[in-house]
Amino acid sequence: MDVAHFIAKAAQEKLIKTGSIESTHDFLKEADLKLEAVVNSGNSVLSKKLQDNGEIHPSYISKAYALEHINGRVLKRPMADLVQQGGGMYGIALLGYTYILEKVGIRFYSYGGTSAGAINATFLAAISNKVYTQKSIFFKDNEREGTKSEILTHIIINTDFSSFMEREGVVGKLQRMLFKNFGGVSYLSAFGLISAVIGFLLIFIYSLFGLVYRSSNGFTGFELRTYDFFLGTLNVLAVGILFYVFFIRILGKRFGLNKGEVFFKWCNGLLHLLDIFRTDGLMSRMAEIDFHQRTKNDAPRLVLIASNLTHNRIVKFPDRAPDYWHNPSNVMPSAYLRASMSLPFIFEVFVPGTQHYYQDEPNNTIEKEARFVDGGMLSNFPIREFHRMDGKLPRFPTFGVLLSKLREDKNTKKTLEKSSLLSYVISYLKTFRYFYDKDFINTSREIEKRVVTVDTKDFNWLDFWMDQPTKKKLFMKGVDAAIEQLEKFDWSDYIKIREEELKETQSMKL
Repeated sequence: MDVAHFIAKAAQEKLIKTGSIESTHDFLKEADLKLEAVVNSGNSVLSKKLQDNGEIHPSYISKAYALEHINGRVLKRPMADLVQQGGGMYGIALLGYTYILEKVGIRFYSYGGTSAGAINATFLAAISNKVYTQKSIFFKDNEREGTKSEILTHIIINTDFSSFMEREGVVGKLQRMLFKNFGGVSYLSAFGLISAVIGFLLIFIYSLFGLVYRSSNGFTGFELRTYDFFLGTLNVLAVGILFYVFFIRILGKRFGLNKGEVFFKWCNGLLHLLDIFRTDGLMSRMAEIDFHQRTKNDAPRLVLIASNLTHNRIVKFPDRAPDYWHNPSNVMPSAYLRASMSLPFIFEVFVPGTQHYYQDEPNNTIEKEARFVDGGMLSNFPIREFHRMDGKLPRFPTFGVLLSKLREDKNTKKTLEKSSLLSYVISYLKTFRYFYDKDFINTSREIEKRVVTVDTKDFNWLDFWMDQPTKKKLFMKGVDAAIEQLEKFDWSDYIKIREEELKETQSMKL
């Protein structure tokens, strides 16, 4: 793969800005220095796991390995499946995480993710493994081999995410004001605040009008009741009209402020420059990895989560693509990403259509129509999809990276804390939203060995206008999570837990 040519073409087609290689180098170099500092601190077990060349010894990560041929040498690379949580702009941290893991020699086999996690997963799968055997263009004198994550880091640094917010005019300005200053405010909090303001204004207008009108007219009791009924009815109608204007006129028939077309074209354009045009091409690219112990049933998997509102279900693309497209191998992978990232009300719902086919073929028809929104509404961390359940031990782990806490809080209090109506409603919705993922995570003993959480508490996941320094800080938070992953994971300890779980499962069947 000619990385320099890819970057130049992406800039030429205005998919990314014409950014300097040095800016990307600064991100990567800071990550390298952080890893080096931890290794040399004397307080980290990581120094014992890394070899003299800075790469991790394969035995600490997996039993299986991939082969890479570099300058006449055959290198064994430890493997892992990778699952990445969604989280809007938090997704930048995922690149810091994957960069460190790739840098120390780990190679990813299968990928899973939702929203931002799905985007990163798809592009990691789409970039050719040949980059591992080529010198990196982001370091002077070509002093080292490249990684997929450094290419994606360059893309992210030079992408204007605000262009995805297509809405212009007054609504566009309000959107920017709300999202850019979103902070820790939830959807429900924002909606509650807006509703309270509108309600206060209606009551104020009602009272003011009534006060003026009553003071200037002598009303009988009957007239007062008639007045209250008439004006009260007008208020109800006003609220109805207000909601109609908001949901229909502003959000549109597909209930979103932004169409999502700019995002779709951005994904499509970059994937095309990577020579990925169709679903079958993406799966073929993933199969290029030289998995030494592969069997015929070991095809790599890609699991991208979207939420089907029409039929009330979790959908895993591309596995379930045949349910919606008659010719699934011809579907452009960017369609799955558009479905997975459709944040409710921010982006229009995604509806599968014939426009998502790449080539014009006779069987390009639609099997089933449906409306899709962000996969995170139902499953934001699909790690259970890669947990081996066939009664055999895994040959390599599935690493997971969370962008927000998902594990069960160990609350030892025996009494209930006071709860407001708002916190009650939020807890109610979260219970349903996170049930699918938490049910697996909180009942799996070995999950702590292979899942880490990025510290994103000081960042705004809806800040599509994020500046470069903030992007770097978020990237470095991902680096911290990767270092934590490498420090705590040990294949020998992990496989012992899996052996114990397997014995328990088998004994229960007897």
